[in-house]
Amino acid sequence: MSAKATVKRYLTRLREIPRMTVKRYLMFLLGVLVCATGIAFITRAALGTSPISSTPFVLSLITPPSMGVYTFLFNMLFLVGEAVLLKRFTWKQVLQIAATFIFSLCIDGALALIPTQLYGPLPMKLLYLAIGCPVMALGISLEIFGGVIMLPGEGFVKALAEKLRVEFGNMKVIFDSSLTAIAAVIALLAFGRLNGVGFGTLVSALLVGQIVKFYTRRLGFIKKVFDEKPAPAAAS
Repeated sequence: MSAKATVKRYLTRLREIPRMTVKRYLMFLLGVLVCATGIAFITRAALGTSPISSTPFVLSLITPPSMGVYTFLFNMLFLVGEAVLLKRFTWKQVLQIAATFIFSLCIDGALALIPTQLYGPLPMKLLYLAIGCPVMALGISLEIFGGVIMLPGEGFVKALAEKLRVEFGNMKVIFDSSLTAIAAVIALLAFGRLNGVGFGTLVSALLVGQIVKFYTRRLGFIKKVFDEKPAPAAAS
Protein backbone atom coordinates (compact mmCIF):
# COMPACT_ATOMS: atom_id res chain seq x y z
CA MET A 1 0.00 0.00 0.00
CA SER A 2 1.38 3.42 -1.00
CA ALA A 3 1.98 6.22 1.52
CA LYS A 4 -0.79 8.26 -0.11
CA ALA A 5 -3.26 5.41 0.24
CA THR A 6 -2.25 4.86 3.87
CA VAL A 7 -2.79 8.52 4.74
CA LYS A 8 -6.15 8.49 2.95
CA ARG A 9 -7.17 5.38 4.89
CA TYR A 10 -6.37 6.94 8.26
CA LEU A 11 -8.09 10.22 7.33
CA THR A 12 -11.19 8.22 6.45
CA ARG A 13 -11.07 6.52 9.85
CA LEU A 14 -10.72 9.87 11.60
CA ARG A 15 -13.83 11.14 9.84
CA GLU A 16 -15.71 8.11 11.15
CA ILE A 17 -14.98 9.06 14.77
CA PRO A 18 -18.21 10.50 16.19
CA ARG A 19 -18.00 14.22 16.86
CA MET A 20 -19.43 13.60 20.31
CA THR A 21 -16.54 11.28 21.16
CA VAL A 22 -14.04 14.01 20.25
CA LYS A 23 -15.92 16.40 22.53
CA ARG A 24 -15.76 13.86 25.35
CA TYR A 25 -11.99 13.57 25.04
CA LEU A 26 -11.66 17.35 24.98
CA MET A 27 -13.76 17.48 28.15
CA PHE A 28 -11.48 14.88 29.74
CA LEU A 29 -8.34 16.85 28.76
CA LEU A 30 -9.86 20.03 30.18
CA GLY A 31 -10.47 18.10 33.39
CA VAL A 32 -6.82 16.98 33.44
CA LEU A 33 -5.66 20.60 33.10
CA VAL A 34 -8.01 21.86 35.81
CA CYS A 35 -7.15 18.99 38.17
CA ALA A 36 -3.42 19.65 37.75
CA THR A 37 -4.00 23.33 38.54
CA GLY A 38 -5.87 22.41 41.70
CA ILE A 39 -3.06 20.09 42.80
CA ALA A 40 -0.56 22.89 42.18
CA PHE A 41 -2.53 25.32 44.35
CA ILE A 42 -2.74 22.78 47.17
CA THR A 43 0.98 22.07 46.86
CA ARG A 44 1.97 25.75 46.74
CA ALA A 45 0.00 26.36 49.95
CA ALA A 46 2.95 24.61 51.62
CA LEU A 47 0.65 22.73 53.97
CA GLY A 48 1.07 19.35 52.28
CA THR A 49 -0.12 18.24 48.87
CA SER A 50 -3.00 15.96 47.82
CA PRO A 51 -2.73 12.29 48.87
CA ILE A 52 -2.17 10.84 45.39
CA SER A 53 0.56 13.44 44.73
CA SER A 54 2.23 13.14 48.12
CA THR A 55 4.92 10.59 47.25
CA PRO A 56 5.93 12.28 43.95
CA PHE A 57 6.07 15.64 45.73
CA VAL A 58 8.20 14.41 48.64
CA LEU A 59 10.60 12.68 46.24
CA SER A 60 10.86 15.89 44.20
CA LEU A 61 11.98 17.69 47.37
CA ILE A 62 14.82 15.19 47.84
CA THR A 63 16.05 14.58 44.28
CA PRO A 64 16.42 16.67 41.08
CA PRO A 65 13.45 15.30 39.04
CA SER A 66 10.34 17.46 39.28
CA MET A 67 7.00 16.56 40.80
CA GLY A 68 5.59 16.18 37.28
CA VAL A 69 8.33 13.71 36.30
CA TYR A 70 7.68 11.59 39.39
CA THR A 71 3.94 11.82 38.78
CA PHE A 72 4.48 10.39 35.30
CA LEU A 73 6.76 7.59 36.55
CA PHE A 74 4.40 6.56 39.34
CA ASN A 75 1.45 6.55 36.96
CA MET A 76 3.37 4.30 34.58
CA LEU A 77 3.80 1.86 37.48
CA PHE A 78 0.07 2.05 38.13
CA LEU A 79 -0.57 1.47 34.42
CA VAL A 80 1.53 -1.70 34.48
CA GLY A 81 -0.36 -2.84 37.57
CA GLU A 82 -3.67 -2.14 35.87
CA ALA A 83 -2.65 -4.11 32.76
CA VAL A 84 -1.49 -7.07 34.90
CA LEU A 85 -4.76 -7.11 36.85
CA LEU A 86 -6.87 -6.85 33.70
CA LYS A 87 -4.57 -9.29 31.84
CA ARG A 88 -4.68 -7.10 28.75
CA PHE A 89 -3.18 -3.95 27.29
CA THR A 90 -5.50 -2.05 24.97
CA TRP A 91 -5.52 1.21 23.03
CA LYS A 92 -7.16 2.83 26.07
CA GLN A 93 -4.01 2.17 28.08
CA VAL A 94 -2.03 3.84 25.29
CA LEU A 95 -4.30 6.87 25.63
CA GLN A 96 -3.72 6.79 29.39
CA ILE A 97 0.01 7.19 28.74
CA ALA A 98 -0.64 10.28 26.61
CA ALA A 99 -3.08 11.68 29.19
CA THR A 100 -0.56 11.11 31.99
CA PHE A 101 2.15 12.90 30.03
CA ILE A 102 -0.13 15.92 29.58
CA PHE A 103 -1.20 15.75 33.24
CA SER A 104 2.43 15.70 34.41
CA LEU A 105 3.34 18.63 32.16
CA CYS A 106 0.35 20.58 33.45
CA ILE A 107 1.41 19.98 37.07
CA ASP A 108 4.93 21.27 36.44
CA GLY A 109 3.59 24.18 34.38
CA ALA A 110 1.10 25.20 37.07
CA LEU A 111 3.75 24.89 39.80
CA ALA A 112 6.02 27.17 37.77
CA LEU A 113 3.27 29.81 37.42
CA ILE A 114 1.82 29.74 40.94
CA PRO A 115 4.10 31.34 43.58
CA THR A 116 4.78 29.29 46.67
CA GLN A 117 3.51 30.32 50.10
CA LEU A 118 6.24 28.39 51.92
CA TYR A 119 7.21 31.52 53.85
CA GLY A 120 3.90 33.28 53.33
CA PRO A 121 1.31 34.20 55.97
CA LEU A 122 -1.13 31.56 57.17
CA PRO A 123 -4.18 33.32 55.62
CA MET A 124 -2.56 33.06 52.16
CA LYS A 125 -1.76 29.39 52.74
CA LEU A 126 -5.38 28.73 53.68
CA LEU A 127 -6.59 30.75 50.67
CA TYR A 128 -4.48 28.62 48.33
CA LEU A 129 -5.85 25.49 49.97
CA ALA A 130 -9.41 26.84 49.69
CA ILE A 131 -8.84 27.47 45.97
CA GLY A 132 -7.02 24.21 45.27
CA CYS A 133 -9.53 21.74 46.71
CA PRO A 134 -12.60 22.84 44.71
CA VAL A 135 -10.51 23.36 41.56
CA MET A 136 -9.05 19.86 41.83
CA ALA A 137 -12.54 18.46 42.46
CA LEU A 138 -13.87 20.31 39.39
CA GLY A 139 -11.12 18.77 37.27
CA ILE A 140 -11.96 15.28 38.51
CA SER A 141 -15.66 15.94 37.82
CA LEU A 142 -14.91 17.05 34.25
CA GLU A 143 -12.88 13.86 33.72
CA ILE A 144 -15.88 11.87 34.96
CA PHE A 145 -18.28 13.81 32.72
CA GLY A 146 -16.05 13.04 29.72
CA GLY A 147 -16.61 9.34 30.42
CA VAL A 148 -13.83 8.09 28.15
CA ILE A 149 -10.71 6.99 30.05
CA MET A 150 -9.18 7.31 33.52
CA LEU A 151 -5.71 8.38 34.58
CA PRO A 152 -3.68 5.27 35.54
CA GLY A 153 -3.96 5.96 39.28
CA GLU A 154 -7.74 5.69 39.20
CA GLY A 155 -7.59 2.93 36.56
CA PHE A 156 -5.38 0.82 38.82
CA VAL A 157 -7.68 1.37 41.81
CA LYS A 158 -10.72 0.40 39.70
CA ALA A 159 -9.01 -2.77 38.45
CA LEU A 160 -7.86 -3.70 41.96
CA ALA A 161 -11.32 -3.05 43.41
CA GLU A 162 -12.90 -5.32 40.80
CA LYS A 163 -10.28 -8.03 41.41
CA LEU A 164 -10.79 -7.99 45.19
CA ARG A 165 -14.54 -7.30 44.93
CA VAL A 166 -14.27 -4.14 47.01
CA GLU A 167 -16.18 -0.91 46.42
CA PHE A 168 -14.19 1.61 44.40
CA GLY A 169 -14.59 4.35 47.02
CA ASN A 170 -13.24 2.14 49.80
CA MET A 171 -10.31 0.97 47.68
CA LYS A 172 -9.55 4.58 46.75
CA VAL A 173 -9.32 5.52 50.42
CA ILE A 174 -6.93 2.60 51.07
CA PHE A 175 -4.85 3.53 48.01
CA ASP A 176 -4.57 7.23 48.90
CA SER A 177 -3.82 6.41 52.54
CA SER A 178 -1.05 4.02 51.48
CA LEU A 179 0.57 6.64 49.24
CA THR A 180 0.37 9.22 52.02
CA ALA A 181 1.93 6.80 54.52
CA ILE A 182 4.77 6.04 52.09
CA ALA A 183 5.34 9.77 51.56
CA ALA A 184 5.36 10.37 55.32
CA VAL A 185 7.96 7.64 55.90
CA ILE A 186 10.19 8.99 53.11
CA ALA A 187 9.87 12.54 54.49
CA LEU A 188 10.73 11.43 58.02
CA LEU A 189 13.77 9.50 56.81
CA ALA A 190 15.00 12.36 54.61
CA PHE A 191 14.14 15.42 56.70
CA GLY A 192 13.26 14.16 60.15
CA ARG A 193 9.86 15.82 59.78
CA LEU A 194 6.76 15.64 57.58
CA ASN A 195 7.85 17.84 54.67
CA GLY A 196 5.26 17.64 51.90
CA VAL A 197 2.66 15.90 54.06
CA GLY A 198 0.52 17.84 56.48
CA PHE A 199 -2.72 19.68 57.19
CA GLY A 200 -3.36 20.32 53.49
CA THR A 201 -3.07 16.62 52.73
CA LEU A 202 -5.70 15.81 55.34
CA VAL A 203 -8.04 18.61 54.21
CA SER A 204 -7.84 17.62 50.54
CA ALA A 205 -8.37 13.95 51.45
CA LEU A 206 -11.54 14.84 53.38
CA LEU A 207 -12.97 17.55 51.11
CA VAL A 208 -12.15 16.79 47.47
CA GLY A 209 -14.29 13.65 47.26
CA GLN A 210 -17.25 15.40 48.85
CA ILE A 211 -16.90 18.37 46.50
CA VAL A 212 -16.77 15.98 43.53
CA LYS A 213 -20.09 14.52 44.70
CA PHE A 214 -21.52 18.06 44.89
CA TYR A 215 -20.31 18.93 41.40
CA THR A 216 -21.60 15.71 39.85
CA ARG A 217 -25.05 16.46 41.28
CA ARG A 218 -25.14 20.16 40.46
CA LEU A 219 -23.36 20.02 37.10
CA GLY A 220 -25.01 16.87 35.81
CA PHE A 221 -26.38 18.85 32.87
CA ILE A 222 -22.85 18.90 31.41
CA LYS A 223 -22.87 15.11 31.14
CA LYS A 224 -26.26 15.21 29.42
CA VAL A 225 -24.81 17.49 26.75
CA PHE A 226 -22.29 14.77 25.90
CA ASP A 227 -24.72 11.87 25.90
CA GLU A 228 -25.07 10.37 22.46
CA LYS A 229 -28.53 10.73 21.01
CA PRO A 230 -29.79 8.41 18.34
CA ALA A 231 -30.40 10.05 14.98
CA PRO A 232 -34.11 10.60 14.23
CA ALA A 233 -35.69 8.00 12.01
CA ALA A 234 -36.20 9.07 8.41
CA ALA A 235 -39.77 9.73 7.40
CA SER A 236 -41.27 6.99 5.28
